[in-house]
Amino acid sequence: MHQIEDFVPLFTVPCTPLQGIQSVKQRLQASISCYVGWERNPVMNGHEKLKERSGRMLTDALFTLMKEKDYASITVSEIAERADVSRRTFYRLYENKEDVLYSYFSELCQNYKSECAELGKYDIRQIAREYFRFWHRQKDFLMLLYRNRLDAVMYYGVYDAASEIVGYRIQSKVKQDSSLEFFIRYTVGGFGNLLYQWIIDGMEEEPEEYADFVSESILSYIQPVINT
Repeated sequence: MHQIEDFVPLFTVPCTPLQGIQSVKQRLQASISCYVGWERNPVMNGHEKLKERSGRMLTDALFTLMKEKDYASITVSEIAERADVSRRTFYRLYENKEDVLYSYFSELCQNYKSECAELGKYDIRQIAREYFRFWHRQKDFLMLLYRNRLDAVMYYGVYDAASEIVGYRIQSKVKQDSSLEFFIRYTVGGFGNLLYQWIIDGMEEEPEEYADFVSESILSYIQPVINT
């Protein structure tokens, strides 16, 4: 079982990934970047509908298998068989089983962005509530990744998704220069650690309750310093 200190370096030093993780980050960034300014075409032809249906069946099949056995031992053949599609169909849609997870995270990124309006001001209580409410709806998925020791996928998926959102929500309120990256890393890294601790604890608390506790705790230390 992981301890929180085992995961902290991933969140606090994103620019120095552990050995073997850099490729995961690159794959996720390439996948998620397409969501900037992109909207799903509401009208799909028959071929696109079939591809979407096959993709969903393969995703569901992988998640079901991950509940039954360790992710590392799952093969593409097992996923295809469980989804009742051919291996050829699998490889038309994905390069490997990791791509199934990346694609699902990309879908979450799009959903997250579509729900978030631009911020009128930086309200940590509002941000915390929206952040933890969204990820609580993905509880089964996050817990599945955690139980299968897929920390790298979970870290980069959450980190890149949240980075896109932070930049999007404050873009008209701040100057657009290199200094913005530091603010984004600070915000996303902190909330990412809090999310991971919540995952370790089983995400039992209601998202609003956890968000209020987190935001009030942060403000209780920040405000006295700012006001002195």
